[in-house]
Amino acid sequence: MGTVHARGPDVRVASTVGSFVANLPEMLGAMVVDPRCLVAVIEFEDVRYVQYWVEPGGAVIAEVISNVNIGDAVALSPQDEERLRQSGWAEPTLGPTPNWRYEADDIPGIMRIVTMSRDAVYDVLRERDANPVSVRMWEGRSVHQSSDELRETSRVHYQATLRDLERRLLED
Repeated sequence: MGTVHARGPDVRVASTVGSFVANLPEMLGAMVVDPRCLVAVIEFEDVRYVQYWVEPGGAVIAEVISNVNIGDAVALSPQDEERLRQSGWAEPTLGPTPNWRYEADDIPGIMRIVTMSRDAVYDVLRERDANPVSVRMWEGRSVHQSSDELRETSRVHYQATLRDLERRLLED
């Protein structure tokens, strides 16, 4: 059995939303059978994102950006949040779980993550197939940090990025 090619947290691979969504089952399947802990972050052009943390045993934690995790910016409307809630995503909280989250450790649960992610990408984040995305994947283990600490440090925080984007848009 081969392993997933985890390029590192600073290496971005360009793709499209349609390609990411179509290949999500294969990506998660490969991550689940890999013996390492892996992290994948899929960032959209508007700096919102989804991410996946896969433990060595196959447990998957899927996350969708929340308003708790981006400082003063607003990623989701109240209607968007209600749609995530109704789809089964757990609500974000301050601390180690600031994003919408769903956990699975079996094939039906992982397939539910695929469906929930697809719906979140298209219906909540309103992405379209041709929109660009960047994909980053890396090994997420450290002997010095717990899983919660590692997830927290690997989670994408966009407060500064959103301010820079807003500043650039105002300058144009």
